[in-house]
Amino acid sequence: MKTLLPIAALSRVANAIHAVSVVSRTPYDCDAVRGVDVYFAPDENTIHANFPTVALSVIPPAHGFPNGDSVALCDATVDFEDFLPGRRFAISNVTWSTGHLNLSGTEVLNSLSSKVKLSVEHQTHYYPVRYPIVKDLSLATLVNLDVNPGLAGKNYEGYHGDFNFTADNPNLVWSNCLYGYLDNSTKFDFEMVIRTVGGGTSEPGWTMDLGLIWEECYPVETGWGQTIIRGWESCTYSETNQTSRTRRRLH
Repeated sequence: MKTLLPIAALSRVANAIHAVSVVSRTPYDCDAVRGVDVYFAPDENTIHANFPTVALSVIPPAHGFPNGDSVALCDATVDFEDFLPGRRFAISNVTWSTGHLNLSGTEVLNSLSSKVKLSVEHQTHYYPVRYPIVKDLSLATLVNLDVNPGLAGKNYEGYHGDFNFTADNPNLVWSNCLYGYLDNSTKFDFEMVIRTVGGGTSEPGWTMDLGLIWEECYPVETGWGQTIIRGWESCTYSETNQTSRTRRRLH
């Protein structure tokens, strides 16, 4: 087995990783055009996930009762390309922040949630062109955190002002070994949820920064990911129990 080596000392070139598409599953809170801004930092040590339209707002309970809890959320998929080959990364920490958080003494911020899934779609039959175009699908969850920032307690009088909280990822999960080839589609699913008990508000604009660590790896890699589906366009796939059922064989 090839020994993996840290590449922190490798020289960096101008950032070439860029997004080619954005899809939002929560367009009311963060639409794809104005509400999702995700990019790699120039040194590639951080993924900045900015959600400028996301705000913490009160969700009243059913039947018209006041004094509900609050929530802020965004769930969007971003497709990146132009990765340099021969590297893989893991998410080491997550930082949640907003410009102005407003909590009274009875309003408690008790949940900061971050989930990032990486999927790689690899075209297997594309030249010469024949239909259907077949893709293999590999998926893995790189980080799945739900932490309590501790904004409560005996002498808690509320919180008013800028907010910033960082949590380490205790379970590092490595990405695939990036290929850098055009026949791969590399998609990240970014999910952020902020929850309070008893209410609370914030100005629009939340950020979820993901700290990255990198390693060298061998580009030719098979069997990566927690879920792998071969020729996935020819089968049905259930995300609930992560199973697939083949409908017909491809020749």
